[in-house]
Amino acid sequence: MTQTPGTAMHVHNPERPPRPRIVAVSCLLLALAAVAQLALLPLTYWYQEFFHTAAASFEPEGGVAFAAVGSTAELAADLLTAVLAIGLLALSVANAVGVNGARIASWVAAPLLACCTTVGLIRTPRPLSFLYSSADLDRIAALAKDRMPEWLEPLLLTLGLAVPVALLAALALLALPPANDFFRRRQLVEPGYPAATVPMESTD
Repeated sequence: MTQTPGTAMHVHNPERPPRPRIVAVSCLLLALAAVAQLALLPLTYWYQEFFHTAAASFEPEGGVAFAAVGSTAELAADLLTAVLAIGLLALSVANAVGVNGARIASWVAAPLLACCTTVGLIRTPRPLSFLYSSADLDRIAALAKDRMPEWLEPLLLTLGLAVPVALLAALALLALPPANDFFRRRQLVEPGYPAATVPMESTD
């Protein structure tokens, strides 16, 4: 009579399945949105510089302290936007190799960046509104638009609209079932060595 002891079991993480196309597209959208946002920042400052140059021909009516606060807040918002854009660029690479933590971080950072982009799209040179009257602001805007390239404002509008749309589309793709399967950790159980037989003494 013999007894078969339990066999050893080995658990390990196998290689991930091939990257789904929707994950690749999502990573590409995240990267393009981040690059577009990084390009928007200097373009926006250049755009606003035309307003500040035009405003130099007008006499301020006051509100210098409020203008300084507005400039500081604007700089802080732009710094946060740049950090989020660089972070999303790195997250897009991590998502491409299946790091689930990067996908979760993308769901947090991308909406914040989309909000920053939207606010930047509708903002005007804020400090000027504290310094000049409404009539002067209209003349400053007209003078600035006469001096800036014709393509600058449409480009800012196009990029400002494209970034949030690309971010939201990327997040939606990352939530689809094929993406869930790609990011889910798998464990494979393999049988160990063949079972050994152990003879047992029989009693008459």
